[in-house]
Amino acid sequence: MKDFISFMEKAWLRYITEGILEEGIREEVKDSWKLCREYGVDPFGGVGEILDEKSMKIRLKENEELITVAHPIMEDIYRQVTGSGFLLVLVDKDGYLIDRIGDENIMGETRKLNFVEGALWTEEAVGTNAIALALRLDRPIQLVGAEHYCITHHMATCSAAPIHDEEGNVIGCLDMTGLKEDAHPHNLGVVLAGAYSIEKQLALIRSHKLIDATFDSIHEGMLILDHHFIVQRVNEIALRILNITPQEIIGRHIQSFVDFDIIKEVLNQSEPYYDVEGAFYSRGRKIPCRINAVPVMANRKTIGTVITFREERYVRNVVNKLAGFRAYYTFEDIVTQDDKMKKVIETAKKAAKSDCSILIEGESGTGKELFAQAIHNYSKRAKGPFVAVNCASIPRELVESELFGYEKGAFTGANKEGKPGKFELADNGTIFLDEIGELPYEVQSKLLRVLDNHKIVRVGGTEEKKLNVRVIAATNRSLSEEVEKKNFRNDLYYRINVIKINIPPLRERKGDIELLAKVFVDRLNKYNNEQKVLSESFIKRLKDYHWPGNVRELQNVINRAYYLAEGEIITEDYFPEKIERKNYEEDINVTAVLPFDVIEEKNIKEALRLAKGDVVKAAKMLNLSRATIYRKIKKYKVNLKELSSLVEKK
Repeated sequence: MKDFISFMEKAWLRYITEGILEEGIREEVKDSWKLCREYGVDPFGGVGEILDEKSMKIRLKENEELITVAHPIMEDIYRQVTGSGFLLVLVDKDGYLIDRIGDENIMGETRKLNFVEGALWTEEAVGTNAIALALRLDRPIQLVGAEHYCITHHMATCSAAPIHDEEGNVIGCLDMTGLKEDAHPHNLGVVLAGAYSIEKQLALIRSHKLIDATFDSIHEGMLILDHHFIVQRVNEIALRILNITPQEIIGRHIQSFVDFDIIKEVLNQSEPYYDVEGAFYSRGRKIPCRINAVPVMANRKTIGTVITFREERYVRNVVNKLAGFRAYYTFEDIVTQDDKMKKVIETAKKAAKSDCSILIEGESGTGKELFAQAIHNYSKRAKGPFVAVNCASIPRELVESELFGYEKGAFTGANKEGKPGKFELADNGTIFLDEIGELPYEVQSKLLRVLDNHKIVRVGGTEEKKLNVRVIAATNRSLSEEVEKKNFRNDLYYRINVIKINIPPLRERKGDIELLAKVFVDRLNKYNNEQKVLSESFIKRLKDYHWPGNVRELQNVINRAYYLAEGEIITEDYFPEKIERKNYEEDINVTAVLPFDVIEEKNIKEALRLAKGDVVKAAKMLNLSRATIYRKIKKYKVNLKELSSLVEKK
């Protein structure tokens, strides 16, 4: 080492005085010396420039994580070399010193060169040095004595290794500086190991941050338990649901907060448990939740459990969205120019602003559900679910369980996990009880109790669940007459009849017939990219008819005529010669305005029936190409053989 030190001193002097580079100088040192000469670095200088206090504070803040991670590792290394005259230095990616630890004697000597926090230690600033080369070349390097460009550094040896982030970018370096007589390859190995430890610790911290971010970004409460069921971690959602602080739950047994039988079952079976109805308990509150519990296994043993949970009401909101429990129509969708109808709309708008029960009366096809949806969307509950129930369509024996839900095992054939009823699904929203007059008498008393105390009890259960549901009921018959006939409870009638809305039949608002007919044609034109219009003779036939099926019947007639008309003008030839009301009775499964797919399917089947199964003829009747009608037949799964056989039988 002495010979090398002596050789480098002579080689350095010759380069400085003559500009000649001796053989035996390392290539990276040669390149750096030449670079320093280009920069105009004073070989007799080498004193660092120190950042001002404000700039230094900013730089320390930017490198806070690196300093926090590196300092303990630097302390560990220093404990191994204490008393050996070495100094450990942490440098940022730009070459600024941001931390150092070392023996006082070397700290004092280097302080004379401003080798302190805030100093810039690049080649351009202080000449060739291990820190600058490690950062520029992105590799570990050791320099001894006169390999440094500035003579003031010739007394030292320095070993530096770059520090990388997880993407491989250089974010700083670790340097160990001492007297040149103490230079040893081992020094570089120590620094390299230290830099590697810093990188691994940074990666681990960032991995933990990513896990924490993921942990807290999950839209469910989450708890991590150890094998003794002690809570080890909890996310923000869980804290919010339970309304507690981390200190109140971490380190405590989970049975203090949840139905523990669910968790024990996971332990016993060592299998995940998903979407189980349960409850958490916090601050004297019972919080109904849907709970998932998943065991964490190692060597075939359960070493912990991960619990995720959502409030039951949140789950219901998700279910409502997926199941389509929402209102689509608003008051703008109600087409009318009739003064009487406009007054009904104004009454409905006023009713929407209150939270009281509403009874809508009107004949079949007048648009009772359309009004119910509009009221919901006009109310403060618009963002909540809208659940429509047709009381006439539910089998008598299932009405109670359908409305109020049932617990697991409540009856033969019941869902093994139980099932929420329509009232639960409508929580914080509106339930629309259509054809309420068809409700069995024995169920009416239970409905009255729900309306009075805003609580339900599932079939087969004992627990009361408090709900916030607005009730809109509808009927196509006179409920007051049903009360007199003892078919409908008097007290329930008055409970739902706080505000009554009577929708006039279409025959009482003749002015709306032409308006509605043209609206229906316009919608069909947009859907089919056509320009069909109604003839005056067709409109006259519409106005002369008494419309027992109301708006629904009118829409059906328009749809049929539209698809059968061969030209752009829909003439009276396409007006049904005989309209039987039975063809237009209110379908319990449709809304006030039929979806176009349903309309299209019905009309294609009707055309095929009239054409006796002849697809080409039906296509002409509908003004469709053969390719289009075959595509529609496939779409709606029309069985031509079955259709032909039915025609033959007739």
